Amino acid sequence: MSLRDNLQPKIYNIAERRNFTPNITATDYESFAFNKGIPIVIDNGSYQCRVGWANDVSPRLQFDSMVSKYRDRKINQSVLLVGNDIYTDATAKSNAKSAFDGNVVYNFETMEYILDYIFFKLGINTDKVYHPVLMTEPVCNPNHSRRLMSELLFESYDVPSVCYGIDALFSFHANNLSFDEGGIVASSGHTTTHVIPIIGRGVLEHTKRISCGGLTSTDYMLKLMQLKYPTFPTKMTVNQAQHLVHSFTYVAQDYFKELKEYSNTSTFPSKDRIIQFPYVPPANEKTEEELARQEERRQEQARRLKEQAAKLRIQKLKDLENNLEAYVQLKESRSSMKKSEWITRLKENRISDEAELDEIILKTEKSVQRARNKLLGIDEVEIKEEPTFPLVDTPDDQLNEAERKEKKKQVAAKSLHETRQRQKEAKELARRQQEEEERAEEQRRINDFEGWLNELKNSYESQLEKVKSLKRKKEQLLDRRSHASQLRMKSIANLASDTPNQKRRRRGQDEDTFGMDDNDWSIYKEISKEEDAWEEEEELSQLRDYEHKLLRYDPAFLPEHTFDAKNSQQNSLVFMLTRGVVPAYDPENFGQMHQLHVNVERIRVPEALFQPSIIGLDQAGVVETIGDIVNRFDYDDQRKMIKSVFVTGGHTQTPGLLPRLETSLRSILPSDASLRIIHASDPVIDAWRGAALWARTEDFYKYAVTRQEYQEYGGEYLKEHRFGNVYRI
Repeated sequence: MSLRDNLQPKIYNIAERRNFTPNITATDYESFAFNKGIPIVIDNGSYQCRVGWANDVSPRLQFDSMVSKYRDRKINQSVLLVGNDIYTDATAKSNAKSAFDGNVVYNFETMEYILDYIFFKLGINTDKVYHPVLMTEPVCNPNHSRRLMSELLFESYDVPSVCYGIDALFSFHANNLSFDEGGIVASSGHTTTHVIPIIGRGVLEHTKRISCGGLTSTDYMLKLMQLKYPTFPTKMTVNQAQHLVHSFTYVAQDYFKELKEYSNTSTFPSKDRIIQFPYVPPANEKTEEELARQEERRQEQARRLKEQAAKLRIQKLKDLENNLEAYVQLKESRSSMKKSEWITRLKENRISDEAELDEIILKTEKSVQRARNKLLGIDEVEIKEEPTFPLVDTPDDQLNEAERKEKKKQVAAKSLHETRQRQKEAKELARRQQEEEERAEEQRRINDFEGWLNELKNSYESQLEKVKSLKRKKEQLLDRRSHASQLRMKSIANLASDTPNQKRRRRGQDEDTFGMDDNDWSIYKEISKEEDAWEEEEELSQLRDYEHKLLRYDPAFLPEHTFDAKNSQQNSLVFMLTRGVVPAYDPENFGQMHQLHVNVERIRVPEALFQPSIIGLDQAGVVETIGDIVNRFDYDDQRKMIKSVFVTGGHTQTPGLLPRLETSLRSILPSDASLRIIHASDPVIDAWRGAALWARTEDFYKYAVTRQEYQEYGGEYLKEHRFGNVYRI
């Protein structure tokens, strides 16, 4: 039993949207936070927004940063949905918009809807927001975007103070890592990946950004699936592609070695993932009674057709009998008519002479007899008589004009008959020779099986190489610029020339121009097509004879070793990657038509973080970026940073990322380097937790920008702190 028979593939259902928890409006605002001045912490991510009070253990609100505003025609009202609520309605989902361009807020009307939603869900029912706000922002956030955000918070909500900080640094703080001890943060989020060195603070002037994140992986997965299945009956959505990325991708420890395993049929089934899309199977609309009635009508129709055919046969027999009677009467009328009148009557019936009339009468009698036998159900046994040619040896002076014409026909018929006889004798001789060769080969096989088998294998290998050579030649001939095509075209031109053997005296004089015109190429293709097809068929026939013998006598030679099996589309690598190996693909199976095979994409999509050139980005990977940043510092700072390589962000949850990162970094660091990879305890929520921890300290109030400072210095005013976007150049 083969591997295909043993393995039972597991089929996974596609998920339109991951499970989410609706955000419930808080009812404890007055008892919990009113008049207490507790800061509100907002982790304002481009994918998800997390909100809570500074003294909360975890965020109270967690929702997608999306807003949907549309008009519901059923109730004739405008509807506004924010966050996870948009996934409850198909129309809302299709009209969803984000406030972000990449990881920077640019649509502040949408951002205002999100802030309204936040304060409403927190239960704030006062005329203004009496709580300080700590909000995260990306590295290198533009001053214009920050100014508009401050303007929105101060002017629309009248908050007492605002402070901004980098989410990756807050996550570093939440995992009890010291800024003074140094480190390096690799934060991979929804749209980008940042590498931030830390020496007492975030050294932002040496920070690097890679334009690759979770959204990039989702888009890449979607494009790969669309290219792989261009005729897939269902349109894949972005959310479905995101589900594939989150559920089935992993980082390969050795990318190229893993690719080879995907091309191996023995290891491929364990790595392939079959994804089933929803579909509605075609219903059988006809009941058993309807099928029975349909079968009865079909039989009735067949009976009627048989009756019509029988009537036609009877009518045909009558017509043949009438024709035969007319020809016989015409024959008998010769004795009672003058010869000239009788010949005129023959010509009126389109008969040239009496011999042709006799031939017509004979054929008609045979047709009448066959029709009668067929009508009576009598099977005829046709007896072929040896043809005779009585007039061939008769001299022409002893024959009349009609007999001389008949003699010419008999001479041609005799020549054709003798040619056929010679062909039959040649075929019989070839058959006997082949039988003799087969008997000799059978005797050789019985006497020396090993020697015979080795000789057969050598002949097979030689023939196989010849067939492969023909295939390669055929591919070369398809290219009109190849050397083989040019040689053949010159040969055709030489054969078609009036002086094929005449040498050209000088280049440019009488030089043939065959092939310069596209019409010449069409002629060339027509000529070569027939020749190549005949030659290839002859060689393949001989190869199949060898394979038939090897399959019969060599136990090591299996059906999958044959030339046709190896070159079959179902055994090709492309077919295996698109349709798998188990079970056998059935194009008529409606369920299999709605299945995707995710295999090599499982490692190809996350590999973009290490090799951005895969997705067309002209940037260095995360390992090269970390190495470049570390090399910018002195020896002592380098040692500090590589002791705490901190990895955070939702995109870092891909399985296998940390071991691959550690292995790759060790390959570029000194052998005695003390490398430690630290993964965030919760890569998604730790940024909010770190911000909440800092919001409980006095430093937060020290570095927050008050409303009075905003009015005095403007929205771009910042105070320097270790979590903020401050550069020292």
